[in-house]
Amino acid sequence: MTIRRIDVGHTPLAGLDRLGRHLEYQTERQAVIAANVANLDTPGYRARDVRFSEQVELQVRPDGIAHTIEHETEAVVADDEVPDQDGNTVALEGQVAKMKANMLRYRSVSELLSRRIGMLRYAASDGNA
Repeated sequence: MTIRRIDVGHTPLAGLDRLGRHLEYQTERQAVIAANVANLDTPGYRARDVRFSEQVELQVRPDGIAHTIEHETEAVVADDEVPDQDGNTVALEGQVAKMKANMLRYRSVSELLSRRIGMLRYAASDGNA
């Protein structure tokens, strides 16, 4: 379980940090899915997945309102598959589908992050790209 607290004020970089955390989550989830596939033939192995949760707190400060965002990732046993005769709950088709969906989410978030960085570069150069 990983818990990160981020103090996000009213800065243009606040959204970039959140997108970066989502990329970290997708990377961690891809590693867990790969471990599931690697243990496809391990007797008694139970498939795992990563859960992501986010809590936002508003704090009133003398200079204005600030947001504190708490991200948490946790590897949990995913009991959504019926065990084989040897007790293994990894279904290759399901894991491949999760892997592909995870890759699409990663690509989408990374593209959004890239575009936001490009907009900041453009603004920092006073529109002289």
